[in-house]
Amino acid sequence: MSQLNYSFDELMAEHDYATKICHKDKTLHGGLLADGTYRPPRSLNRTPAIEAWWGRLKEKGHAVAVMDRDAINRANVFFPTVGQAKLLLAHGCKDALTRILTLIGVIEGFGNDGIRLLPEMDFSEHFVESLDGTCIAHLHRGLLVAHGQDEAGSDKEYGHDEMWFAIRDRALEDPTITDDMFENLPLAPPPGYQGKAKAAPEATSVGSASRLFEQLDPMVELTFLALARILHVEYGAYTTFKWAREVLADPEVSAAPEWAPAMVDNIQADEDIHVRYLGCALAEARARTFRGTDGSTLPGAVVIDRLVEAVCNAMGGERIERMKCYRYRHIVDELASHPRGDEIHRELAKLGPLPSLPSAA
Repeated sequence: MSQLNYSFDELMAEHDYATKICHKDKTLHGGLLADGTYRPPRSLNRTPAIEAWWGRLKEKGHAVAVMDRDAINRANVFFPTVGQAKLLLAHGCKDALTRILTLIGVIEGFGNDGIRLLPEMDFSEHFVESLDGTCIAHLHRGLLVAHGQDEAGSDKEYGHDEMWFAIRDRALEDPTITDDMFENLPLAPPPGYQGKAKAAPEATSVGSASRLFEQLDPMVELTFLALARILHVEYGAYTTFKWAREVLADPEVSAAPEWAPAMVDNIQADEDIHVRYLGCALAEARARTFRGTDGSTLPGAVVIDRLVEAVCNAMGGERIERMKCYRYRHIVDELASHPRGDEIHRELAKLGPLPSLPSAA
């Protein structure tokens, strides 16, 4: 029988890496085994633990899909397209692509700050059924901490934020990074963020002050709403991985056509773990019964389905278009000073649709 209960130290345990991955003077997390295979950080026990929890869910016949991954990916079509990005780079237009890769890294760093907002709590009193040997029971026993360190690094190693910056620097040959690349961003940092990134006035967080289930402990609702939000972000990121891999693997426009895509693959391998544990915790909650602070009970399917619906409604449409407009605005600015800017702009339009910028932009 697979092990179902783990200590914090067990979930944070590392593989015995033969080689660590470095960029300049920075040691990146994870590493290579003796056969050259990449293994994510803190995955020695974390990965088999998550698979064991999933296995028990399936054995009991519970639904395991809580969110429509395909629909999220269809809605998150990346702009600029692979062809448009390659066209820009082929004409020496690196500034807009530099900003895109910088923003991806910045948003990765947001992840740890958001996770830290979740208060540590004992979920067992908020469910009718036992949580022994579940993913939910291990959220504050290492899973959330490990996730946060994957995104923003630890005291000893760098995480996804710096990994994206390394990809940017090697593929685009150390482009110029200016302070304004961290200003007027299309997404707001989470509360408590201490970095230099600043949101544009029109950018708002995806959070909502309204409660959906007044009978539930507000921190319980907040936690599962946050897990659904993060899972939505993780699903949407797969379009980013695919885009970056295809663009940066082209030796005609990338100075690191082997290293950069390999690094993207490493990040995706790390994020696969996040997708698995987030989906598992939400599926476990959906299969159980929530206990309200007033003694009432609510079917998990009712709670989780409504939280997921709220997240999907909040994180589509306007949020996606704001991100695309942010990227396009910088492309327009860069082409305005390019001697063949108008011609390149027309070629961009032939390669795919262009966002509609607000008239005030």
